[in-house]
Amino acid sequence: MSVLTGRVLRAFLLPAVLGLGALSLASASADPARTQQTREALTQEPAIAQAGLTFGFYVGDEQQPTTSRVAKLGSDITFPQGRFDGKILGFTGQVPITGKLAIPPTSSYFVSFRFMPATGDVALIPDGDATGTVLVKTGATGDCKEVGTNICAHTDVTNKVFIKLTNVKVDGKVLDVGPNCRTAQSVAVNIKALVPLAFPAPPVKVTSTFTTPGFAGCGVREDLSPLLTGLVSGPGNTLVTNLRLRCVGDGGPPNGCGA
Repeated sequence: MSVLTGRVLRAFLLPAVLGLGALSLASASADPARTQQTREALTQEPAIAQAGLTFGFYVGDEQQPTTSRVAKLGSDITFPQGRFDGKILGFTGQVPITGKLAIPPTSSYFVSFRFMPATGDVALIPDGDATGTVLVKTGATGDCKEVGTNICAHTDVTNKVFIKLTNVKVDGKVLDVGPNCRTAQSVAVNIKALVPLAFPAPPVKVTSTFTTPGFAGCGVREDLSPLLTGLVSGPGNTLVTNLRLRCVGDGGPPNGCGA
């Protein structure tokens, strides 16, 4: 293994873990009239339990963008804003929740060893839909008082994604990681949070801890996977983001999730 390769891989660690943070929920401000519409929807529990109540969150905002801290490197990476769109299947007790996470690919730049610039693109590839449970609460007092709305939900959702690395360059020179460089297993990020389901909705800051799996399929001339695994993979990584409500129900924009 060359000295340059060692530097390159260490330099590129941070972008690799960047993908792990991508798992979360978020939100945007909206029309207070939607509060009443959401409350009315809750009275139609049998129909909603069958069809599902749609909702959407923005992942990250200007106040708190999605930020992942790589434990082994002691470094932070900021992600572009993403979205989480899902359905709540019922309202009595703990009920299922499903959804899809979408985070745009990210370009990363940093300097390793204080002099060697490194760049690379990171994509988060979903491993199926997000799944979990939700417990819906109503009333301006009690649990919902914490998020400042009349309707809220205790969510426990797990998102799984593969972290894929491409377009890697070190000191302006291409580091050929190949077309299939990604984590060998998907990264599981569990998000537990009390989130609003009515407007106007404040952002909710959440923190999650996750483990980075080992890498596989990295390198063309030599196998770079063991080095990436040794430098990046392991427990204790954190994700911090704001969850901002984007839409609730099947109505039209600006605050409904319909077309």
